[in-house]
Amino acid sequence: MGKQAIHLPKKKQTQFQFQKLKICKKCQRYSVIKEENCPECGAVYVGAQALAKAIFKNHLFSETLWILMFVCIGVIFAPTVEARYYSLIVGVSFALGYVILTIPFIKSEYFYQLKQLFFTELLKIKAGIQYDSNRAREDIKEGNVMEAYDKLQEIRDFIDNDQMKIRTVRALNKIALRKDMLLELELLLPSSYDKDFVKYALEVVKINRQLVRKSCISYFIKYQMEIIRDFGMDNLLFVAGSALRMKLYIQEFSEFIQEFVDYFPKERILRLCRIIYSNPEENWGGLAEKIKRLVAVKYSYDPDFKPYVQEKSQTMIKRTVYQK
Repeated sequence: MGKQAIHLPKKKQTQFQFQKLKICKKCQRYSVIKEENCPECGAVYVGAQALAKAIFKNHLFSETLWILMFVCIGVIFAPTVEARYYSLIVGVSFALGYVILTIPFIKSEYFYQLKQLFFTELLKIKAGIQYDSNRAREDIKEGNVMEAYDKLQEIRDFIDNDQMKIRTVRALNKIALRKDMLLELELLLPSSYDKDFVKYALEVVKINRQLVRKSCISYFIKYQMEIIRDFGMDNLLFVAGSALRMKLYIQEFSEFIQEFVDYFPKERILRLCRIIYSNPEENWGGLAEKIKRLVAVKYSYDPDFKPYVQEKSQTMIKRTVYQK
């Protein structure tokens, strides 16, 4: 099946992650995806935030009711009419005072109830998110890629393990990626080698090199033997080329870059020359010498490389060797 041309759905933005959590009061199942109704019974979801507020209000109401109950008992058993009036006035005043004094602490009490809700319902919340994850997996199998990706984006705010990352990558591998998409790469890095991730990452590298950062380059270096086995040497060339974006990357990954220098196009060799010769005080290791030799052999008659085949190239190499 060919790749689907779709628009990637945007993640729901909330101030706090817990604001995405909601519950079907009929099924007693939690969910974090964007749906408004439970897929099982059709009931409208209630947000965990609203549920905590309802619990707090019920708690305040029940405590006030208990106070008024004791007031009524006091009024009934008062020995005189005057004592009954005093009991009623004091009791009602106490109940009102309790409610009024609670108002300044509503926010802290609300968060306390929310914390207690998450603690007592933790197993149910985990089960609900797992149910959402299973639905996303079924969507991928059925070819509903956009729906699957939409669910996985929300789930990963709560469970961001390798399983969720790989499921997201598998969904993305079924989508025709474009430059105008809000793609991610670093956040999808798994903790071990995964062929699906590498397939996705290599496509992203060709679309947007800006997404290839230090951790991504380190991943490709760590698993370069597996990548060469599954995807060939040519694909690593794109990653090595992406490392030329920043001077710090060139310094840190100079040995990795050095392996592919002979295969770089002219514009990348020219960029390397500009950076290395502009910073002769830096220790470029064997990369500087290899660039000098490559320029001398391959580009000695190219006018663009004229500044790098003169005397100063020898001076730069001597400085580099001396620093070693």
